[in-house]
Amino acid sequence: MAYIFASNWKRFASFLVDSLILSTIITKPLSSLVEINTPKNFTDILNFDFGNLILVTSIISLINFIYWVSLEYKIQQTIGGLIFGIYVKSEKNRLSLPKTILRNITKISTILLIIDVISVFISKKKQRFTEKLTGTITLQND
Repeated sequence: MAYIFASNWKRFASFLVDSLILSTIITKPLSSLVEINTPKNFTDILNFDFGNLILVTSIISLINFIYWVSLEYKIQQTIGGLIFGIYVKSEKNRLSLPKTILRNITKISTILLIIDVISVFISKKKQRFTEKLTGTITLQND
């Protein structure tokens, strides 16, 4: 059976849709907890509660990570993937939870995600680095 690897534009568009959903439902509401106390000048920085900022940022990252992992593990695609007809598949075995966690671990950091995505452009199977590690691929419907 021949697979059609997901095109870069479909992957990117799917990621944008998922990011918009997460931003609207999770990031914006929770970010407002930090914005209320954002330092306005240098002296405010000395009194700023960085612990609160770290806590809120960590919660946002964790919820976003759970979104990607849970949907890919349960239905092999996110909402963006459903819209653009792309899905995740293990190259050899069934898609396992540990594989799904590892393939999405870079989504907790923008810098890690950028590094991960670079390999899509040089891979024959259009795989991110973490997809190569986990033996997973992203495919598109005919």
